[in-house]
Parts: sequence; C-alpha cells; structure tokens
Amino acid sequence: MGQAKRDAEEHEVRLSAIAAIALKQGAIVMDPDTDEISSNLDEEADKQTFATVFQAWAEGRISGTADEVFEAINEILES
Repeated sequence: MGQAKRDAEEHEVRLSAIAAIALKQGAIVMDPDTDEISSNLDEEADKQTFATVFQAWAEGRISGTADEVFEAINEILES
C-alpha cells in the first residue's frame, strides 16, 4: 500500500472519530432521511468538541499531528 493511500485511510478514520465526538457533543446533527451531517451552529458544543477531540488525541485515541486534528475538526464542524 502506498503512503498516499495510508494517509487517506488515516484521515478517514480521524474524521469518523471526530464526527462521533461532534455528534455526541451536539455540535453536528445527522439528517435521518439522508444520513448527511450539518452544523448545529452551537458555539458551546463546538468548544466542547474541540476540547474532547484534543483530549482523545492527547490520550492517543485519535492519530495525526495537532494541525491535522485541528483541520479535521474544522472540516467536520463546517459540514
């Protein structure tokens, strides 16, 4: 497997983990009819998502650099 493919897979795993946290924190919501996620526009939930995700990252449960994690959080919250 090439490095680009490994990086893409790692990014997808990171996004999935962050989306699960964001859903739990109420920062994003899922439309049950389309399975699409969208922002809940809740600043407090966004802050809690950032805090929880970076705690999980610090504990080694989310991989990547701090910049990669930050970008992935923004990608999920801006959906």
